Amino acid sequence: MEAIKREGKRFLLSGIHYMQAKAEMVRVSAELKRYSFDVIQNKTPKKKRSILFLITRMVRFHGGQTSLLRLGTKLSAMGFDVGYAVYKSQSKEEMALCAKSNLADFHGHLFTMEDLSRMISGEKKSADLVVASSWDTVSFAKKLPGYKMYFVQDYEPYFYQFGEIFLLAKKTYEQGLHMVSLGAWNKKMIERECHPVSAIDVIDFPYEAAEYPFRERDFSVYQSKKTLRLAVYLKYYGKRLPCIIPDLLCKLKKLLAEKGIALSVDYFGEAESFHALGGRNLGMLGKEELKNLYYSADFGMVASLSNISLVPYEMLSAGLPVIEFADGTFSEFFPEGSATLIGLSAEELCEKLIALLRQPERLKLQLSFARAYMDGLGWEKSAAQFAEIIKGL
Repeated sequence: MEAIKREGKRFLLSGIHYMQAKAEMVRVSAELKRYSFDVIQNKTPKKKRSILFLITRMVRFHGGQTSLLRLGTKLSAMGFDVGYAVYKSQSKEEMALCAKSNLADFHGHLFTMEDLSRMISGEKKSADLVVASSWDTVSFAKKLPGYKMYFVQDYEPYFYQFGEIFLLAKKTYEQGLHMVSLGAWNKKMIERECHPVSAIDVIDFPYEAAEYPFRERDFSVYQSKKTLRLAVYLKYYGKRLPCIIPDLLCKLKKLLAEKGIALSVDYFGEAESFHALGGRNLGMLGKEELKNLYYSADFGMVASLSNISLVPYEMLSAGLPVIEFADGTFSEFFPEGSATLIGLSAEELCEKLIALLRQPERLKLQLSFARAYMDGLGWEKSAAQFAEIIKGL
């Protein structure tokens, strides 16, 4: 009987793996219908006034799209005619709703999939500068008239297991588009892992300081704390450690309990339906809710395993000490000593937290290092850098 059960389980797993592989093949086949490995010859634009950003579709509470909307809005204020076009079916009304959820006062025109198709066919005017914003939008940028650019917010092959989609994402960095990297880490990865044939410029990785004003906190009270509250950014993407972090914190909770300290974990960043062990999921929070969470928590935790997240910037801006992962990119941006860096061991994290509670002045030092680095960063500066790249084409 047990042998039959084991065989049935193997058969079920084999079926699941087959369905997953088949789903990936379907996606790759769909991508290949529009994908081209050809290297383009970019021509210097005669005009540099209009900019069209290409995205998959507008999504609410999307960090990457919020950054794109901030960049576009600042460029619009500088006199550029900015637009955002989706290649998947979505009404203009839904696009506007999602865009405003990310950035209430965004500026720029919205173009639907139908508008984009008419631009490609020449029935509708495109833009002087066409900017892909993710690997899957590159094929559309290549079909449009205009100078072709690529706003690289992350090294996207790392979003996938090694395979065909990994390679399709990687090859977009080798197709001749003028790349602009958000922070220097993407540029380093592309030059190390790929064979780029075009320019890779860099703009600073910014944040919006005004939305998360600094609040001074009395770290001396940490010495007597019997309850620690963690605000933990969690997404279902593998690069955010959606399984490892809850497992780590469940183990940490037991270790701290042995030392008389209770651990309270508030997850945020993913839909409330996403269940994570070891704490409660607050869901996707608005800016005011995020600010209040940062003010009330004792520590913030983020896994920036590929290009750094905006979240540690927000936490540090608000005055919340940050726990980040040594295997990630935090140290590629911030100076040493700006956060508590950990591996994947609950014992290590427990030891470091206890040490910080005994010497809380180290947390004040961390914030001073981080905030000194962050001083002067902002979307006005980064958008001005982007505009200078355009002017210098």
